[in-house]
Amino acid sequence: MRPAKIFPLLFLLATGSAAADMYKWTDANGITQYGQHPPAGVQAERLRPAPAPATAPAAKSLQQQVDDMNREIEASDKRKAEAAQKKQRAEIRKTNCANARRNIEFLGYGGNRRIKMPDGSYQTLDEKTRNEQLEKNRKAVKEFCD
Repeated sequence: MRPAKIFPLLFLLATGSAAADMYKWTDANGITQYGQHPPAGVQAERLRPAPAPATAPAAKSLQQQVDDMNREIEASDKRKAEAAQKKQRAEIRKTNCANARRNIEFLGYGGNRRIKMPDGSYQTLDEKTRNEQLEKNRKAVKEFCD
C-alpha cells in the first residue's frame, strides 16, 4: 500500500463529499487501489460513504452555564424556604391545637372560672363569656387539629 495515495482518498470518503462513486480494487501487482473509475476487466468493490456524524448540540457558553447554576441554586433555596415555612406552619398548628384542647378542658369544668389576662390581671368569666370561649376554642380545634 502506498500511504501517500490512500490518505487523500480516505479523507474524501470520510468527509462525505463522494458525489461520484468510489471503488476499491487490487491491481496486477497485488496493491490495493482506490478511484472513481476502476480499470476495465478488474473486479472492483463499490465503497459506501461513511454516515455523516450526528450533530452535537451546541455547547453552552460559560455565562449560560453560570446562569443555569444560579437558577438551580435559587430554585433549591426556594424549595428549602418553602419546606421550612411548611414545617413552621405545622408546628404552629400543633401548638394552636394543643392550646385549644387545653382551654376546652379547662372551660369544660363548669362554673365561673378565673383566667389570667394578657396584661397580668385576672378576670372571672361569667357563664355567657365561658360559653363564648368554649365555642371559640371548638372552632380552633376544627381549624388546627387533624
